Amino acid sequence: MANALPNAEQVADRWHLMENSSRAFLDTVSKTMRQIRQAVGSNVVAPKLLTYAEKLQYEGYLRRQETNEAVRELSKNGTSIRQIVRQTAHSRKLFRVSRGQRLDVFRTRPSSLDRWLPWLTTAEKKGHVTRFGTLA
Repeated sequence: MANALPNAEQVADRWHLMENSSRAFLDTVSKTMRQIRQAVGSNVVAPKLLTYAEKLQYEGYLRRQETNEAVRELSKNGTSIRQIVRQTAHSRKLFRVSRGQRLDVFRTRPSSLDRWLPWLTTAEKKGHVTRFGTLA
């Protein structure tokens, strides 16, 4: 192309570069939103600022909270599991899960590195050096 059209600008390549870098940035941010929210300390969720997928997750979270509260109240009153299942029209499995109290709003798949994060954090604080440099 350089020989055929020496004055031509490679607009498509620049566009693809921007498109790919933008997509990579958005993918990275969306995958780490849980950690970003924890770092910022944001406990209040503003539904207007959520993406469509996050809004669906948030609505599911609100439904789970209502169910958990209803099951907790019935359980506190001494109602049997069978009776709770009849009253709430939910399964026994849901009753057992609701006792586990999952409180995270935006659930993400666990990473294979999650179990190593405490070790990496302490190693980083101690200033350990890897073959790529310090962990800091």
